[in-house]
Amino acid sequence: MGKKKRDNVFEIMMMFIEKYLAAGLVLLLGKTWQYNLRSQRPANNVIYVFWHRNMLPLLYLQKFSKLIILISSSKDGELIAGPAKALGYQTARGSSTRGGSSALKELIKRAKKNSIAITPDGPKGPNQKIKDGVIYLALLSKQPIVPVAVDIKNEKVFNSWDKFRFPKLFSPVNVVYGDPIYVNSKEEVDAKILELQAAMDNLTEENIIR
Repeated sequence: MGKKKRDNVFEIMMMFIEKYLAAGLVLLLGKTWQYNLRSQRPANNVIYVFWHRNMLPLLYLQKFSKLIILISSSKDGELIAGPAKALGYQTARGSSTRGGSSALKELIKRAKKNSIAITPDGPKGPNQKIKDGVIYLALLSKQPIVPVAVDIKNEKVFNSWDKFRFPKLFSPVNVVYGDPIYVNSKEEVDAKILELQAAMDNLTEENIIR
């Protein structure tokens, strides 16, 4: 077996181990987190939107729900995709950027059967800034956008581009679902970007969830 082939086999093995170890860690830690839903979770299919830094507590909260998560097609994205699949999520790989990417087309087809979760500031930022891809997804799929905010009482915040949040053991985790935002025409896109940005900012800045 050549060196390149051995390296590929080793990488596959490590990704397989990481997939289940990471999923197991989320399940173990998540059992200690004290969730408090401050508003009712939508009963119908929607497009959940939340900041990249809040991914971990929400990953546990909606485990085994068959929710579709949009994840980057990069190697870093694979570190998230593997554990997400082990936790019962479906994944779409790529970007939801404007211009009809393959990931966006796939999400449009699947939106009627399952809810979708997107971090509009991922995978690399800018931090907590809405991009237009999620607005076009709402327009073309005819599904509403529901902002999601998270308040973690005791946490470790990493020095990463998104200030990634890691709830500590037994930490209270408050979650609020905002009002749905509908996009009915292309003419509304710019205004809806501003509306969604304001909704996401207000859920945090006005301390609605505290």
